[in-house]
Amino acid sequence: SPGVKRLAQAAIVMIFLLCQSACDLLQTRDPEPPSQNTSTFIPPTSYDIVLRNLQFAFAEDNVDNYLRCFVDSTYRQYEFIPAPEARARFASIFSQWSLESERRYFQNLGGPSNGAPSLTFPAQSPIYTGTDSVIYNLNYTLFFPHRRDGIPQAVQGNMQLYLGVDTKKLWAIYRWQDSRTTTDSTWSYWKAVFSGS
Repeated sequence: SPGVKRLAQAAIVMIFLLCQSACDLLQTRDPEPPSQNTSTFIPPTSYDIVLRNLQFAFAEDNVDNYLRCFVDSTYRQYEFIPAPEARARFASIFSQWSLESERRYFQNLGGPSNGAPSLTFPAQSPIYTGTDSVIYNLNYTLFFPHRRDGIPQAVQGNMQLYLGVDTKKLWAIYRWQDSRTTTDSTWSYWKAVFSGS
């Protein structure tokens, strides 16, 4: 009968449409663009891992991982001691320096414009090792291709990093002393000039 024929045709059309949409599931799709928030952070169960995490944070332009390299302020107070010439020039900025200041300056660097940021220093042992703290004395070069005119894209100096272990047996930086090694700008200079909005 015509009704059954029409019903059969409608069923065939429905099956055809269902097959079409099911076949779309098997089609290859364009790959998603890579996430901008690359994150390499190794739980700092030993003090040397903190230095690697610091390098990864810059290479990946990841402010959250950068801040994870520092001591939890509920456990211990963080202290940054700028290079003397930077402290003299930017006294008001450094008198109030905090972990929030670290976040602000890192974010204000902006995304790298061209080239990959890098933090380099020699692989060396701490100059002091205790049961719950170590001190590193490292000459560094930090390259970050920011977009700010009139400010060098690389800084050099010496950082004395004091690392401690917390109640969870994880290591972090609790004191950082910066100093100049050459006539070039230091990390302190960058922290000051990028600390504003």
